[in-house]
Amino acid sequence: MTNIKELFLFKMLEEVGNAFEHGVSIKTPVTYALPSHKIENIQLDIPKDLIDFYEQTSKLELLWELQNTEENTKQFKENKYLKEKYFENNYDWSVVHEYLSGFINITKVEDIFNPIFCREQGYYYTLSNLEENQDDFYPFDICWSLTACLKKEGNKIVDNIWLVHTDANAIYNMKITIEVYLNLAYQAKALHYWQLIYLFKEKSEYFELMKRFLPKILPHIKLDLKPFGIE
Repeated sequence: MTNIKELFLFKMLEEVGNAFEHGVSIKTPVTYALPSHKIENIQLDIPKDLIDFYEQTSKLELLWELQNTEENTKQFKENKYLKEKYFENNYDWSVVHEYLSGFINITKVEDIFNPIFCREQGYYYTLSNLEENQDDFYPFDICWSLTACLKKEGNKIVDNIWLVHTDANAIYNMKITIEVYLNLAYQAKALHYWQLIYLFKEKSEYFELMKRFLPKILPHIKLDLKPFGIE
């Protein structure tokens, strides 16, 4: 597996940190990884990618957001597209500020298969209202109203990501492996709702935010957004 800890906590952190050189100040209020740890006491067939990930780090979390100063936010608050799409439709800046941020939040190794932890998460309640057995799903990446889950089939955890969207009361099969999911998150710089953009491309209401503003926020990076339908 790709060195995910290095990819996010070194490479991506440096990329977003250097945005200030191009007129956009970004802060990273949450940035950490915990020491590696083996998955223990689980009577399940676990995918190699999951084992490899937790042998790198037992928890990974990185949040980046625009520095919320008048000087830094003026260019966004005065942006024609944002004004017409959001501000003139009763969205306040705090919502748009969140949309223009990134977050990856990989579940701690001791929690991912912990039934008590799982039952306390929003995705679990959402699945209880759908035609799914919520106990077959395990939260891998919990980001705002989206939870990327792994699924149990028999005694095996399948190397495939299912996305639970609590706001939409829906679940989607992303049809990608754990490693592909992590690399896509990096390519998207974990931009808010990147998973929905990947699934629905231009049909996603967040597509234009990635297309228009990720290059604006990070102009010094050669972005590869083709998996999201952006050339």
